[in-house]
Amino acid sequence: MTLAACSVEVVQDDPEGSDAGTSDGDTAGGDPTSQGIEAADDTAPPRRTVGRDDAGAAMLDRATLGSRATQHLTCDGGDLRVENAAVAVVVGDACGTLTVDGAGALVVAGDVERLAVSASSVRVVVASVSSVDLDAADVRVAWEDGDPAVRDGGAGNAYGPVGTVELGLPEPGVPDPGTDPAAGGAGTAGSDR
Repeated sequence: MTLAACSVEVVQDDPEGSDAGTSDGDTAGGDPTSQGIEAADDTAPPRRTVGRDDAGAAMLDRATLGSRATQHLTCDGGDLRVENAAVAVVVGDACGTLTVDGAGALVVAGDVERLAVSASSVRVVVASVSSVDLDAADVRVAWEDGDPAVRDGGAGNAYGPVGTVELGLPEPGVPDPGTDPAAGGAGTAGSDR
């Protein structure tokens, strides 16, 4: 049996700017980039995102949600409303307005002009979207293309391009939406395919 030893080195910033504790090539004080920290880019638009792919978290994307789909709907070039709770649907064509009123719904869609979510714990991935209105809590939305205008009137929501938003798992005791086909149907427009 072998034992491995670990060591920890504590480096403390010197608020008075002395060069004590610095080693070859290091500088005390100075601008953040000289210490290996990049300055923030203030020109990028703010995004409310949760997690990163490199952290090992499950990310919100088309493949993840699409694999759970139990229904396929169409907008027929118009609007579609997903009203039932805990459903998993794929919308197979472009929509004018896609409204999600069913709590816990999982929705994968193509190009959408306007996405409106008014139910909690909804997960949506769209190919592209022009505007997003969130009026519920714990909503996650990811888009594959574009830079939509987002109005967030809820709490604990996350949105952004695919690859920047965590899927997020249901709270303990809450069924994972989309895993129970008996949970009900979806939509009041379109047709099942």
